[in-house]
Amino acid sequence: MTAKGIYGYARGHRHLEIAGIVVFFALLVFLGARTLRAVDGPLAVLGIVLSGLAGLTLSDFLSGLAHWAGDTVGTETTPILGRNFVLPFRQHHSDPKAITRHDFIETNGNNCIASLPLLLLMVAVMPRQASPLFFLCLILTFAAWFVFCSNQFHKWAHADHVPPTVAVLQRWGVLLSPGHHALHHAPPHDKYYCITVGWLNPLLTKVRFFRGCEFLIAKVAPRMLYLEERQREIARQQAAESLAAGSH
Repeated sequence: MTAKGIYGYARGHRHLEIAGIVVFFALLVFLGARTLRAVDGPLAVLGIVLSGLAGLTLSDFLSGLAHWAGDTVGTETTPILGRNFVLPFRQHHSDPKAITRHDFIETNGNNCIASLPLLLLMVAVMPRQASPLFFLCLILTFAAWFVFCSNQFHKWAHADHVPPTVAVLQRWGVLLSPGHHALHHAPPHDKYYCITVGWLNPLLTKVRFFRGCEFLIAKVAPRMLYLEERQREIARQQAAESLAAGSH
């Protein structure tokens, strides 16, 4: 039996999350120092700002892809990923406020662990002077940072009370807002998966990007596609509409 602490999940994983957060920030400091040493003029500063925006947008896309996969691919019993990746996403629809009861480590630890391979690669390959490869590495480094931030932004979108600055940024659309994220939690939970800032949600919904992903999964590995929750919600909606129509 796996030993559990007061946080309701394995102590070993809790320790892994703490170690992941420590190493994550150590690598970020290292890469940040390398970035500052590479700044040699206004153009380099502009490149860093644009890289940050590109990294934020990439993170928004990656958060949506991961969220869609957690909702739609595999089951809670899928080896390795089922318990640690799929289950939290499925439980989130049943209890959206649960994330607001998580502390900093539980909220952000897994994202730090997932980002470590990328940051280690950036430490190895990022040039010490500004160049196309430098800015590509910087985009990926910013993406890793915003992937870390995604669960915190997501948590704030569900919280009843947030710091005033966070509330302002949510209203301005700089952070994921409760109203925007509510579109995902409206049954059947099949759109607006991006949870960093949500900027890409309207576009990805319009081009039916995730329906295309589901089409590919159905062709390649149909047994991995999980649509039961969505189908139940659609059936429930249809039954409610039929009942409402019959009462008039």
